[in-house]
Amino acid sequence: MAAFTGAELRQSRIINPETGRGIVVAMDHGLFLGPIEGLESTRKAIEAVLPGNPDAIQMTPGMVRANRDLFSGRGKPGIVLRVDATNIWRKKPEPNPGYYAQVASVRTAIQLGADAVVTFLLSGHEDDTQEKGNLETLAAAFQECQDFGIPFIIEPLAIKKGMHVVQDFEIMKLVVRMASEMGADLIKADYPGNRKAFGELVRLSSAPILVRGGPKMDSDRDVLQMVKDAMEEGAAGLVFGRNIWQHKHPAKILRALAAIVHENMSIQKALALVSR
Repeated sequence: MAAFTGAELRQSRIINPETGRGIVVAMDHGLFLGPIEGLESTRKAIEAVLPGNPDAIQMTPGMVRANRDLFSGRGKPGIVLRVDATNIWRKKPEPNPGYYAQVASVRTAIQLGADAVVTFLLSGHEDDTQEKGNLETLAAAFQECQDFGIPFIIEPLAIKKGMHVVQDFEIMKLVVRMASEMGADLIKADYPGNRKAFGELVRLSSAPILVRGGPKMDSDRDVLQMVKDAMEEGAAGLVFGRNIWQHKHPAKILRALAAIVHENMSIQKALALVSR
């Protein structure tokens, strides 16, 4: 019972209890891609988004250790810890054939003060034994999360080497349902391109879905429209990276996103927050 209560308390630092929704800024990309634009300095990137009041920030163990002072005290974002890694999106050195690996334990997440852990569920490896190993890792992580009382977030993706993700809706439905069946407390899932399809993903999952941001989008309106549509179809929030910290004004776009997620603001009014 105590462990379950712990998970509820920690999740309340990611999903706002007043709205039932949350915004997580994903900043763990360096583990897979190195120092990409906008994340050359993890500290500067975190400092740039903090004025936008994100509910939580998704980080690696090294990021948490290096920037722990930024999360000390009242009113600071929750911490979602990435505990696994893959090299399938890396260009140099090129994956051969690509790997999936656990890089931190749930125990480490607790020691670092995390409020949740996040793991990939990847379908589409060139070698099916990697998917098998991935599921075994998730099964062990789920049990650890139960033991320690920390929310378990699964990020299910349809993959192909050299591509960001595969936008195949049938595979997306498969992996979202797999994540749900594996016991996820929250699921971080791709938006499949239209609200009707996203609504189907929400309905087939027994866990709340947070929209995954994916690659940088062309315009603020496109970003806000996707979020508005997703929220109206039952999303529990979002996990965005590039569309926040690669923006010219990270805190402003974050405030606009929060206005839609937490206040159901119109796209037009939210856009005005970015231009102020």
